Amino acid sequence: MPRMSLLLPLALAIPLGLAACSSTPDAPPASLPAARAALQGVDPSLANRYAPAEYREATTLLDQAEAAWRDEEYDRARRLSEQSLTTTRLTQARTQAAQAEEARTDVARTLQTLESEVGLSSPRRQGPAPGTLAQPGTSVPATQAPTTIVPGTATAPAGAPLPPPTATTDPTLSGSGAATLPPAGRGY
Repeated sequence: MPRMSLLLPLALAIPLGLAACSSTPDAPPASLPAARAALQGVDPSLANRYAPAEYREATTLLDQAEAAWRDEEYDRARRLSEQSLTTTRLTQARTQAAQAEEARTDVARTLQTLESEVGLSSPRRQGPAPGTLAQPGTSVPATQAPTTIVPGTATAPAGAPLPPPTATTDPTLSGSGAATLPPAGRGY
């Protein structure tokens, strides 16, 4: 009987010891390789230009997560790798936003340059400049342009809606008679 009392604790200790060993993860948490892959997908030169603090933080967090994994601090490794992944995504988002803003600024600058070369003063002008016809390359000074009032048309104060355009007849456009012009803005 004394022999049996010694075996019982030993028999209980072996399964508990095996259970403790089986709780040690064989592989790192999914967030660790995901954070590593995400960080490798970031262009360091762009990240250092547009989001340097976030990029450094994501790199530091990943290094700490890998060290925690090596030290068998599995919960800490998971938490740090998740933080690294989130910070890497923030780095990517800030980099993309800054690049988009630069592109928008470049387009606005180019548009302004083109407008100044053409002689337009308003960056949001629509339609032909005052005193010009809609056809490219044909302009008539406003003081020489014929004025024709067409029945059914009206003028309105700035910003007020105009009635639908109608075709007009302009005798100055053809040498042998009148020409019918399509309504302005219809793209004919």
